[in-house]
Amino acid sequence: MRNVLGKRIFLKPAIVFCAIALLVLLCGNAPAAEPSSPLGAVSVIAKTRVPWTIHADKLEYNSEKHLYVARGHVLLSAPSRTIEADRATMNNQTRQADLRGNVTIRYGRNWLKGEHIVWNLDTETGTMDSGVMYFAENNFFVQGSSISKTGPTQFVLGQGFITSCNPGDPAWKVQFKKMEITVGGTAWTTDTSFWAGNHPIAYWPSAVMPVETERQSGFLLPFVGDSTLNGFHFELPYYWAIREDMDATLYTQYLQNRGVMEGAEYRVNNNQLGKGVWMFNYLDDQASKSLLSEQGYPYQTTDRYWVRGKQNIDLPLGWEAKIDLDYVSDRNFLQEFASGSSALANTNRDFIDYFNRGLLYDQTSLVRESDLYLEKRGESDVFSMDTRYWENLEPTVKSLTTQKLPSFDYTVIPTGINGTPLYYSVDSSAVNYWSRQGDGEQRLDLYPQLFYPLHWNNYLNIEPSVGLRGDAYSIQWQEPNSGANYAGRAVPDVDVEMSSRLNKVYPVNFWGLTAVQHTIEPEISYEYATQTLGSQLPQLDRLDLDQSRNGVRYGFTTFLTGKQIAPGDSGTPAVTYAEIARLRVFQFFNIEPPAQPDSLFDADTLMPEGFSPLGVRLDIMPIHLWTLSYDLDWQFRSGSQVQAQDLSASYNNGRGNALIVDYEQIPDLNVNEISLTTYFKVYDNIYLNTYHDFSFQTGLWFTQGYGIRYVQGCWGIGAGYERVGNDNRFLFTVDLMGIGSLGNQVSFFGRPQFGESLPGYQHPETWLLSR
Repeated sequence: MRNVLGKRIFLKPAIVFCAIALLVLLCGNAPAAEPSSPLGAVSVIAKTRVPWTIHADKLEYNSEKHLYVARGHVLLSAPSRTIEADRATMNNQTRQADLRGNVTIRYGRNWLKGEHIVWNLDTETGTMDSGVMYFAENNFFVQGSSISKTGPTQFVLGQGFITSCNPGDPAWKVQFKKMEITVGGTAWTTDTSFWAGNHPIAYWPSAVMPVETERQSGFLLPFVGDSTLNGFHFELPYYWAIREDMDATLYTQYLQNRGVMEGAEYRVNNNQLGKGVWMFNYLDDQASKSLLSEQGYPYQTTDRYWVRGKQNIDLPLGWEAKIDLDYVSDRNFLQEFASGSSALANTNRDFIDYFNRGLLYDQTSLVRESDLYLEKRGESDVFSMDTRYWENLEPTVKSLTTQKLPSFDYTVIPTGINGTPLYYSVDSSAVNYWSRQGDGEQRLDLYPQLFYPLHWNNYLNIEPSVGLRGDAYSIQWQEPNSGANYAGRAVPDVDVEMSSRLNKVYPVNFWGLTAVQHTIEPEISYEYATQTLGSQLPQLDRLDLDQSRNGVRYGFTTFLTGKQIAPGDSGTPAVTYAEIARLRVFQFFNIEPPAQPDSLFDADTLMPEGFSPLGVRLDIMPIHLWTLSYDLDWQFRSGSQVQAQDLSASYNNGRGNALIVDYEQIPDLNVNEISLTTYFKVYDNIYLNTYHDFSFQTGLWFTQGYGIRYVQGCWGIGAGYERVGNDNRFLFTVDLMGIGSLGNQVSFFGRPQFGESLPGYQHPETWLLSR
């Protein structure tokens, strides 16, 4: 695990100390590729600890004075560093170099430039007149009237400034009169001020801060906002670099109408402990009940909190563990506190970025889910343990909620039987469902299957299979005399699947494509299973439903694959293939009426005639500019109707203009709403954003958001307004490239708009987990 060489950005006077990170590079520790020595280079190493060579258009040596004199395109090179100048003299005894004219000292991508530098090649100390330093990682420039390196870790800077803009005409800068630094110790500055263009904004007579060569504890930039519900709010984060593989951020957020909310975020990236992020927020809520009621959030409790986290751990013997925690104090917390460290959108985005899995439920859900999952994979089998806890935020049914504590699963994927054309698979599980007052059960399930795949060239595939599911139950009924306490069942089944695949390639010349392959895959299968059961079962998951079935499943899939030929990295043509469209249509015909349809588990709701809803799944992604996905379940009752449909479309021209549309309709759940997000580049540096979420069922706007942002090179400003229910929210942001955003961030339900950092900025909290 490599070291994290991040540099901390501080609030107000501490912003100046961003420049300190640059100075560390002159200590001789910065990694870089070793420059190759030019032909004819003269070695000037004389049993010293740093080997140097020198090359120039004209090179002379005075043996009496032990002095090299170089003129024209002077290049001094050593492992991990180079020095360039127009003219140079170097004493081979004192190892002192006097460099003049377009002097550049490089350490990797970082550099120091000036017109006159006196530098000792062994101690790597020296002075520079009126120079500029550049730190590539955060795009920082530091300019000073003088820069002196007086020791291995000691520096003195004369009057100067730091910025991420063009140092010749910076749009913003932090200016100081003098800075004295001991890397690994302290740094002192005098006459420190922040400037916007030619206008001073803030001033501090002096400041002192500890200086670290790696991640450094300190205050981060705050963010502010205002809303009808919470009033003016201000949050100040403090970053704590605990050790190389652990860090934390502590939050204090002042809410005018609510009190002070405390928060913490802990991050770890350790070979033994794994990779994890844990977050917590707590508020002793001082809001008036009348205010909450007016805003549509009835009073819940005074103790408001939300704890959440994720952890991935590699355990011994090939086991992997995943931990997900999501527990909140009440049903309204995530809707009332939708900004700052307590915002669900910010948490979900971090979880997806770090773990590729987010929170399962949005802020309106009355259920939160926590999970402990252990898994061990073999070549053809998987063994796992899953423990799930569902927090039900509806008080009247909270005690009836069933918990999975735990389940064990063992699965063998279809595996060939040596010496035969047969394959077998096994699905098995043992689960314990527990409820404080509801039904509970312990179930053992074993389901082996045997397959005999047949292939006729590339035209026809037939796969018959037989299986036998056996289950044993121990049941704890909520209501006495609801059924037997022990039960068992056997479910034999027979399946026959048939499919084919037809392909045809068409030469084309559009969208950068040279050919398109059209593929059609029709499929049909017959499924028969019968269930023998002596008594009633609780219905706690899909497997508890009646497994009997006798029907035909049929449909087809068709898709287009594009071929593109473009120059590769080496200049030779590179061929790439990408799917540009896919359509799947399917339906189930039940020969016998279903024994136990139950929409609770999304089981097929079948007509008396036996037809399930017709399913359609369409995905179109022809070019990078736009995509479209559409899902439809259509029920063929009298006066056919939609059972569910979902549409998602997006357009992005890559030049600041984008459109995102999401539509969802589920009549049985009274869901019929559309959301629209737009991004417009109305002028060279001006962007407008909007977000709307409208319910056709109620005729109400759930959310409305509007924003404007101006971006100019190394800085930007933004303003926004969002209305959620009866709550009005306002924000203002200032973005400084290399430092981040000062202000708040409108999430628009997971769509960050106005507080996004400009390119070149990596938030300190991401250093640890992005290694």
